[in-house]
Amino acid sequence: MDAFAAKRLETIFNGKKIPPMDIIDFVDVTLMMNKEEGLGLEIKNLMVVSMSFTSPCLGQVKVGDVLLHLNGNQIQAQDKMSKLIQSQFMGQPVAKVTFKMMRFKRHIARPATFPPLVRHEGFNNETHVLYNLKGFFHLGLDVKEIEGKLVVCDIVENSLSDITFSLGEAILDVDGEKTATCVAFNERVKKSLEIRNFCLVTVEMPSTDPLKNLLRNKISTAQKDGPRINRIPADVKGFAAEGIAIFRKHCNDPLKPVWMGDRLKVSKECPKDPTHLKMDEKVKETDVPSGWNSCLFVRLPPLKTLETETLPQ
Repeated sequence: MDAFAAKRLETIFNGKKIPPMDIIDFVDVTLMMNKEEGLGLEIKNLMVVSMSFTSPCLGQVKVGDVLLHLNGNQIQAQDKMSKLIQSQFMGQPVAKVTFKMMRFKRHIARPATFPPLVRHEGFNNETHVLYNLKGFFHLGLDVKEIEGKLVVCDIVENSLSDITFSLGEAILDVDGEKTATCVAFNERVKKSLEIRNFCLVTVEMPSTDPLKNLLRNKISTAQKDGPRINRIPADVKGFAAEGIAIFRKHCNDPLKPVWMGDRLKVSKECPKDPTHLKMDEKVKETDVPSGWNSCLFVRLPPLKTLETETLPQ
């Protein structure tokens, strides 16, 4: 590994202990990129954190990959990447580009120093590598105790768990230490990530269709019995936080009427009763009226459509 890649690794892990090189791969990805469509990638500090469903990188680039070089040129910083990409087109609508990327291994062989595990009939064991990428991803993992096993019941899209685990996997141990409860699992993972920035999680998964169907039913039952979690999409969290901040700021203020206009003014459409409201036949998109108390409103982003998702990133 060259000094440039080593420096990028130090940045990812905040200058702390770097995982061993044998669990890190370097891959070259070549693709044809349309100038109008772009890459369709969401990148944070040169790490791919999400990908649109129309991206030309689908099937070749993975969430969690770290960009290093573009056509042999070092990608020094994310703010310089756009200019570097545009320079590859040379006035043409389509360009052939080759990315060199650093990819963290998701699965490895179970170390021989770990205690041996009994393999049950109809199940396969696999050892996952869970990295400490706190500045890039949330854990996004919902684990429940089902019949004495810790089972992965839900995963948040484009989270650390999304690139590590699969639904239905039963967690057997973490770094060779058995974890029979959710609390023990959380504490052991936290301890390992703080010490060396990664941990090894061995899981058990069904290999036959009848066992998979049985497990699906058990997960469905466990989720119905537990509290329902309504997640806020990532692109709406900022607007939700803005609304909550406004409510907290004004929670002790005296209440104000929503309508700030002239109370005595009677419209032509409603001459008899000024309190009567008329429902329009069609919905009209308008901005917040100037006569309304705008601190009661939170402006939401436009809905995602096929057109917005295909715009260049």
